[in-house]
Amino acid sequence: MDCSAACLPLPADDRLLIGETMPIYEYLCPNCNGRFQKLVRGFSDPAGLACPRCASLEVRRAVSRVAVLKSEESRADALADPSMFAGLDETDPRSIARWAKKLGKELGEEAGEDWDSMVEEMLEEELSGEGEDEDGNTKRPSKKPDDLGWG
Repeated sequence: MDCSAACLPLPADDRLLIGETMPIYEYLCPNCNGRFQKLVRGFSDPAGLACPRCASLEVRRAVSRVAVLKSEESRADALADPSMFAGLDETDPRSIARWAKKLGKELGEEAGEDWDSMVEEMLEEELSGEGEDEDGNTKRPSKKPDDLGWG
């Protein structure tokens, strides 16, 4: 094996110790509205942390999104869990939409990026009376009669 510069030991400051955690934090700069990431040794913010755009020291840690990878088996178990149907009212479109969004989260990427927007669109159609019936025919919203009072 040819051992060039890639095989040289790293300086002590750059070595990762087994079991040492190095999270990537996101930071916000209120001065320039910048957002940046920083690989941090440990869980404390490094001394002298500054915005790379404006060099402000007034940065604050942002709450970041996390992704949890699940195996096919654990996803199937979650979908089969009876609590998935807790609070589901089959006669209430809003309840079905909440359930469908929860289902989309369990399905992850398989549901597609536009899952939630499709659920919202179907809910709006159901509540407005528009959309399609079981035969694929376009439904028209029923027009409510004008309230004429006692006449």
